[in-house]
Amino acid sequence: MTLQRVTASPIVSQGGECMSSFYDSQGTMVLACSGHLRFAAATSDAIKSMIQWFSKSPGFHDGDQFFFNDPYVAGSHTYDMMIIKPIFYRDRLIAWTATSTHTADTGGLLRGGAYEVHHEGIRIMGLKLVERGEFREDVFKSLTEQCRDPQYVGLDLKAMVAGNNVCAKRYLGLVEKFGLGFVQAAGEKMIEDSENKARAKLRSLPDGTWMARQYVTTLDRKTRKSVGQQLFCAMTKRGDELCFDLTGTSPQTDTDHNSTLPSTLAHLALALTNTLFWDVPWSDGKMRPVKVTVPEGTILNCRYPAACGAAPRIGSVLVSTVCECVAKMLYAAGRYDDVNCSTTGNLEYVGGPGYFYGGHTREGIRVAQGLYDIHGAGMGASPQRDGVNTGGHMNIPSAGISDIEQTEMQYPFLYVTRGHNCDGSGFGRFRGGLGSYRIYLIYGSQDCSVDYKPYGGIAQGGFGLFGGYSTGISATRLMAQAGLEMIERVKNGDYPDAQSIRKGEWGKLYYPEGVPERIALPEGSLLVDYVAGGGGLGDPLDRDPAAVLRDYGRGWASREIAERIYGVVLDTKGKSVNSAATEEKRKAIRASRLREGKPASGKISSLQGAAGTSWRTARRFHAALEIAADGGGSAIRCSRCGHLFCTAEENYKLHALHRVVDLNDFMPYPLPSGEPYYGEYHEYFCPGCATQLQVDLVCPMLGGEAILWDTRIRQAR
Repeated sequence: MTLQRVTASPIVSQGGECMSSFYDSQGTMVLACSGHLRFAAATSDAIKSMIQWFSKSPGFHDGDQFFFNDPYVAGSHTYDMMIIKPIFYRDRLIAWTATSTHTADTGGLLRGGAYEVHHEGIRIMGLKLVERGEFREDVFKSLTEQCRDPQYVGLDLKAMVAGNNVCAKRYLGLVEKFGLGFVQAAGEKMIEDSENKARAKLRSLPDGTWMARQYVTTLDRKTRKSVGQQLFCAMTKRGDELCFDLTGTSPQTDTDHNSTLPSTLAHLALALTNTLFWDVPWSDGKMRPVKVTVPEGTILNCRYPAACGAAPRIGSVLVSTVCECVAKMLYAAGRYDDVNCSTTGNLEYVGGPGYFYGGHTREGIRVAQGLYDIHGAGMGASPQRDGVNTGGHMNIPSAGISDIEQTEMQYPFLYVTRGHNCDGSGFGRFRGGLGSYRIYLIYGSQDCSVDYKPYGGIAQGGFGLFGGYSTGISATRLMAQAGLEMIERVKNGDYPDAQSIRKGEWGKLYYPEGVPERIALPEGSLLVDYVAGGGGLGDPLDRDPAAVLRDYGRGWASREIAERIYGVVLDTKGKSVNSAATEEKRKAIRASRLREGKPASGKISSLQGAAGTSWRTARRFHAALEIAADGGGSAIRCSRCGHLFCTAEENYKLHALHRVVDLNDFMPYPLPSGEPYYGEYHEYFCPGCATQLQVDLVCPMLGGEAILWDTRIRQAR
């Protein structure tokens, strides 16, 4: 609270991208608050490294505070700044406290143009900003004057110092009240409890292996086109241990689209904290049962000195990839209240103008780079309900979306609108929460610029579950050269929307040739931007038609999606559901699934003569599938119609009806660059009742098994 009150940064004060934590004398985290969870997992590494490097020179003294932001040691990128304070009691170092923030600027190149980490501004492995209680103006000025807005960054630094002062004072208050031995023993007990509770939860879950594969895109600097990258996760749970193998992830790039190993480990801990270990005390103890393998030289373990400014973007997709495995494991354990689909699903809107602006405001003040409407993401669906619209950000339990009025004060923008993105979330029996969209005008600046990415031809991040889709449609970042005269049209009540901008009714659409890393935005540029929606769960044909009608009436779903995906036919005025036509439409869609889908193995079942035996449910691992036993063996069957696919040791997808849908046929609009999509949806249906069982995203150009064996549960013998 102190940190957020002192800073002027909307990233911190509104977005919640900050953290205060306590550590024992050796740097092991005792407790973290509910700020940005990747900071909680990262700062331990920084403290332990500093103990190793600096214990003798310059040493640690009462009143010291150290600045740290090296992503190859701790954190995700140079913009993750932390201040670390040793806590002394009677001249003895007894603990540490640390605060972290995501700061807008560290100097260096404007975002998007870095080839190596040296281009990304100041990078410090530990420097005394406060020495024996005295604030060092020389160090402070040296750090802040490397940045474009010294006052902005300076307040972030002072906010972290203030946060540490309060935390240390309160910690010493506990020592005075209860005694040093008790407080340190309590810290050790909290770490021990976290490990014990984490192991106990793991023991309560089924053993098995779950696999997930998701994608990101970046710029190929040679071809100046979008290129896909794969994140692959194999999660194996045995007893009270959890092992992650990220082998199969794409090689590192020559852009800033890389993650260091500390960033990857921090995001993996983040993923487990917000899904699996949310009810375990947030200390380093909860990660002791977890083992991780990450090949060096990949986008999840890049070699120094690779640039890594976009590591949090890759980290968010990693969080989604890990959470997909965890969600399926939790469902198989019957923990339905803990299951959620993703919150980071992006499809069309991963390219175009980004979030990181440069230039000056109307008052001539330099623009701080980060714009954080991205915290208005849609949350994933659960087994019982739709996801929450613009519900926040899974990485930050206390995240908040940027306030428009304050954004307009700090950036050369005029917002035209901000609202929920129609058709913007994953489709399913329960749809994902809608992401947001915004339309805004560059106003009052002659030198505004923004980072720019090529339009990706495949969805980035996100997952649906059990027949739900990972993302929605109808969301392309656009730029139009509207000119300031559009303000008069708005005054007269004529407001732009995405469709009219796409049609060129508000000025010529602008697509830069050659895909530069950054582009200029002349005053009068009109931008349309989108934020991720949540993934869907279950077969969309099982969605209550009344819910589809309600979404249509609120402007959250289009008539096209109501009919094409949900099979719901509305009357001509859109006021009611045509029940008879809906029944026929859904019947026709199921018939097309049975007609067009083909089993990859050539057979809809690997079991011969088993249909007549007496099967009983052994484990429900899917919304429509279960492992059944007959006393002599086990099989996977449809829990709705009883169709037997295969033994429990086989991949049911090989015997499901399989249909491949090219994204070029699925998406309503072409990419603004004119390039094709290069992804596919692989849909799987039950041969008996035509229920949609799974929708996997596949990028053929990246190779790998198209039919992913995502769930392998080990049954007790």
